[in-house]
Amino acid sequence: MQDFTPFPKVQLTLGPRPGKKSLLRLQELRLTHCCTLLSEREGAPAIEKISARLGTEDQPCSWIWLPMEGGNLEVLRQTDILSLVTSLKAAIGDASDAHVYLHCSAGIHRTGFLAYILLRLMGYDPAAALAALAALRAVTADQVGDERITLAEEVLVNLNSGSS
Repeated sequence: MQDFTPFPKVQLTLGPRPGKKSLLRLQELRLTHCCTLLSEREGAPAIEKISARLGTEDQPCSWIWLPMEGGNLEVLRQTDILSLVTSLKAAIGDASDAHVYLHCSAGIHRTGFLAYILLRLMGYDPAAALAALAALRAVTADQVGDERITLAEEVLVNLNSGSS
């Protein structure tokens, strides 16, 4: 059984896959990490180059790839969420000023699912996590779906009990 500790409180920004049109807006956010929830077949490795352009010389933006094959419930059930959260936590390290851009393709299903889990692991209760999700990105909160939030709560029970 793996010892699982809460996730550090970090600043999250949610959105769709970054690209040329969003580059300037994302650069202004002074992100420290760009977390990609796309599969290889969706072109996730190409985001690494974009991520490098999001940072500055004094504050680079690290790319974190957490491959997820999609946002449907069956795929999410089969995803090793503990491994993804552990990898993200390790990539952020002890940075108290971490600002993470979390995205999938549209920034809704996978992004909302994982963002909700991270908020809960940061100490938010379910209602506060939903409110925070809505404050972070209304379209994500509106369209993530109750079924993904329910699944996220099931995942959290498993994480806290030491199962994956």
